[in-house]
Amino acid sequence: MINLSPKLTPSQYAILHGANLYDWQIEALEAFGKGWPTALLTCNGAGKTAVVAAWAAAWFFYRYPKGKMPATSGSFNQLQNQLWPALEERLPDCSVTSGNSPCTIKTPKGGKALGFSTNDEGKAEGWHPTIDGDTDPVFILVDEGKTVPEGIFNAFDRCTKKYQLYISSAGAPRGRFFNCFNELAGEYYTIIVSYLDCPHLDREKIEKDRRIYGDEHPIFKSMHLAEFTTEDGRMVLDIQNLTRAMKAQPEIDTTGETVAFCDFAAGGDENVLAVKHGNRVRIIKAWKERDTVQASREFIQLFKDNQISAGEIWGDADGLGTVMIDIIAEEGWTINRFHGGSASTEPKDYANLIAEVWHSGALEIQKGRINLGELDPLLARQLTTRKSEWNDNGKLRVESKEKMSKAGVKSPDRADAVLGCIVCGSHLTGAISGHDADKSVIPEADFEGAGGVEF
Repeated sequence: MINLSPKLTPSQYAILHGANLYDWQIEALEAFGKGWPTALLTCNGAGKTAVVAAWAAAWFFYRYPKGKMPATSGSFNQLQNQLWPALEERLPDCSVTSGNSPCTIKTPKGGKALGFSTNDEGKAEGWHPTIDGDTDPVFILVDEGKTVPEGIFNAFDRCTKKYQLYISSAGAPRGRFFNCFNELAGEYYTIIVSYLDCPHLDREKIEKDRRIYGDEHPIFKSMHLAEFTTEDGRMVLDIQNLTRAMKAQPEIDTTGETVAFCDFAAGGDENVLAVKHGNRVRIIKAWKERDTVQASREFIQLFKDNQISAGEIWGDADGLGTVMIDIIAEEGWTINRFHGGSASTEPKDYANLIAEVWHSGALEIQKGRINLGELDPLLARQLTTRKSEWNDNGKLRVESKEKMSKAGVKSPDRADAVLGCIVCGSHLTGAISGHDADKSVIPEADFEGAGGVEF
């Protein structure tokens, strides 16, 4: 190996070893080398693994021969057949093994790397320096992060690391890697690379794909433009349709009925009150309150302040919601109880009431019948991160919150309240209203009264 100064930056190290780097590759390597948590989103074939990840690892073990590098991907095949061969080429003095399981690297001075693909977050825990952070630091490498479960990222969060590099092509708009470029963007140094930044890519193939799919097709956007898509799972309301609807909102008309919807929570979750006056829908307040009695009284005060009568109010009556609705009733406000697992008013189409609320509410927004005003980013994210599914009887349902949580998507409390006030009201009063719903046996609901963690 060339006798180089340990003060070389990652891109300097790569260039002195013969690498011909694009500007964005230099940028990514330099950000990583400064210890900034770095997230790199690229089009297909850009060279994120063979170039950026491999040179980052090579520099790391040259700079810290006793260092530790856990590396993971949503696919073990990605590690075994792409990342590890690239590392073997860049690390000639190390023992690099890419056998069946696991992939390993051992340096002459005791440094090590372990490549694994797992859903068990316990296997991603426990990475810490043994000596100190300058002698055997930890470098966490995530390849194709779009398919890595949230639990693995959570486990890495608990590790003591000096370097982080998350890389991937685009996928569905959900999960930790996606969030690195959205609500968590302030926590990461982010770089987005399209085919325009990669002169080596075959322009004929790109143009062929453009002719086949069109510029706006999710496949073309993901493969060549490095844009997150919904191709791997249809969202009830995708970001493109929401964006179009927001640009073509109707003029405000408050002459229709008033409907309020409460989504109840406790602890670190959000309580939400949304109100629809005619076609105008707004979140009145979203807040956190650990004391359910105080939260219930806050709801009542909001009802009074906004001149909403009890008959116009619907509340999520599953889970904690039952308790809070009872408290509100004791104060003289008998509001309508909403059970998401109840039968839909259109049973031939929807598996349950929550499916009807999400699909019908989203359709009202898309058709330009709802004025949402200036949409806050959290509500926009929540409205566009829930998948539409089919049950065994061919009826539409929505993805369960448990499944969303496993994919790293937090409970859409604000979206629940907004869509609830759009669809509920006189349309449902005859189906389930007031205490009548409590007299029937209600199946387990997905519209959780406890809300969820703030998105």
